[in-house]
Amino acid sequence: MTTTINFIAVFLSVIFLVYRNQSIFFQVDSVSMKTNVSNTRDTLNDKNYSWPNKKVQTEIIVKNKADYSEKFIQGLKKLGFKKIELKDSLIIINDSDTSYFPGCPSIGKYMVLTGRKDDLEIALTIERKNYTTLDYKIEMVEFGKARHSQSGQADLNSGFFFGAESDISMKSGNAYLVTEFVEYQKNDCYTFIRLGYDEETGPYLLGKLKKNCNDKLLDINLENFTTLIEK
Repeated sequence: MTTTINFIAVFLSVIFLVYRNQSIFFQVDSVSMKTNVSNTRDTLNDKNYSWPNKKVQTEIIVKNKADYSEKFIQGLKKLGFKKIELKDSLIIINDSDTSYFPGCPSIGKYMVLTGRKDDLEIALTIERKNYTTLDYKIEMVEFGKARHSQSGQADLNSGFFFGAESDISMKSGNAYLVTEFVEYQKNDCYTFIRLGYDEETGPYLLGKLKKNCNDKLLDINLENFTTLIEK
């Protein structure tokens, strides 16, 4: 009986020590997490970093307005930076931070991309007019059922420099960087055109679509239709 009691006492003591050590660990870890968050906050608040302020009225300086769409310029005003300068392929923020406009696709080059999945075939014709704007035509044909055709102008997102987009090539399985152009129309209709190159599959331009309002045809997204390839 005494042996049993001693065993239980030892067992409870071990549990207590384990629990106490875990509590100490969690307290230390919590302090470490708070320190990391504090250090991060100090870094983000560094006076040399240009953070946007939605209440600021942005000064926009444009070297040549023909190089950029009015929609893109108006979108810059909503980002909250104090000053933005557009100079050829360069965008300068608050006289310090800089970014280049994406070079894909090339300006002035006429290209056709096509893709087919099951009975649906899509042809995308594009020509980039300037640093921000893409002329496009989309033709969708589902053999024996329906067709849809649409033309328009899609623009680069004004905040494109906040982060790069990427897609997966359904041909190679590789991820590749893309430039996204967008057009919004009436009745919540939208067209997203995403273009880029997969270095491992050659010099052909690749495209993906996100598009609704296709008459009787299905809405297109990044998963339900294949990658378009330059002809």
